[in-house]
Amino acid sequence: MKDFFEVLEELYKKVLLGATLENDNQYYVFYLNPAFSKQDGSTATFSECSHTLGLQGERQPSSVNLSTSSVAPVCLKSSSPTSSAHEIKLLQLTVIKVLVTRILAVETEFLAKEKYKEIIKILLESADIDSKLTCMFENQDKLLAHMAANCLALLLYFQLKEKIALSNSWIAFCQKNLSEYSESNKVIYCLWTLTVVMKEIFKDTCSQKTEILKQFLTPFDSIFEGFYNSLFSQHFESHQDTSKTVNSLICFLEMLELLTASRIHLELHCTCQRIFFLKPSCVLDVITWPIQAFVKRKFIIFVKKCLLWKLGEDLCRGSVPSFRPSDHHLERDMLALADAVLQAVALGLLRTLSVHGKPSCFGGGELQPGCEQVAGPDHVILRAASLLIIKSLEIKFQNCASVTEMQENVKLLKA
Repeated sequence: MKDFFEVLEELYKKVLLGATLENDNQYYVFYLNPAFSKQDGSTATFSECSHTLGLQGERQPSSVNLSTSSVAPVCLKSSSPTSSAHEIKLLQLTVIKVLVTRILAVETEFLAKEKYKEIIKILLESADIDSKLTCMFENQDKLLAHMAANCLALLLYFQLKEKIALSNSWIAFCQKNLSEYSESNKVIYCLWTLTVVMKEIFKDTCSQKTEILKQFLTPFDSIFEGFYNSLFSQHFESHQDTSKTVNSLICFLEMLELLTASRIHLELHCTCQRIFFLKPSCVLDVITWPIQAFVKRKFIIFVKKCLLWKLGEDLCRGSVPSFRPSDHHLERDMLALADAVLQAVALGLLRTLSVHGKPSCFGGGELQPGCEQVAGPDHVILRAASLLIIKSLEIKFQNCASVTEMQENVKLLKA
């Protein structure tokens, strides 16, 4: 156990420095191949993953002379404490993450980068690494589950960059878990993984960015729309434990922002880019739910940024062009969104917003005894809601045929 950990630790230090590795590729793959245990998921997940990964010896990797069980005696069957096996698994994921990060880094020396690529490619081909990582999503240890999702996202991005076909088992896993909303950790980590990959694609400066993103989104084009409808049709007030619903909303909103941003900045012609424009009322309805104020704030700011064409600008490297060629289809989508906002306001959307702020304190939200609490409005909500209405009216007025039509729109808001 000690030797195993020491090898990984030494490998981590070398890769962190971008050093060239001397040993054979299979040697490193052996140490990087994570073992799987029942603690990595529920009983059902373990049974499913055991079949997928060939833990019963049904399938042997072809490129490397090792199997999942070949690592198990070192990590799982040792007499050392379980915490040691857990630390090894975390270190394995960390080294894989650093390897991919080094491959993507411009400053990594060519020979070292090629060696890292070969190791990752062999690991992808021979170790069912994506299946093992998705099985960790249900692990009770949140740190391990988060590391697995982060590691998987970088591996997926590496495959896209290297033009390696994505695993069918991973695509099927996401399609199954996102076919409809469920209160499962797998749903949250699926959304989180997809979001991280999309962020990496957005930050990329290569000329094939549009093609890479389209290749990534195509298997999920119809799935996202179904999940959108399922998530936003939830009766929030009827849930006993709302924390998972809130987490799913926040995760999906982040991904929805990237999908909508790709509609503004990239020409993919995918249906999933337009799901918000096709049914904006679903997102606007969340603002009326009896949900935490910070969630409402995030949704309002999202809609505001969309109307201002500001989505995704913080991810696009380099300057975003101030002038864009006319896109009549996008302009119609923006008009439909402005219509939905004004209709929601006319139906009393603003009355559901609480603008009573709470003082922000360094280190927490509670004031120390003896300190005076200064009450004040939530200026973030006020500014965002005001801009929401002003911009919606501007878009609406630009498409009005006469002054009379403009006046009619204003009257609806006063009603």
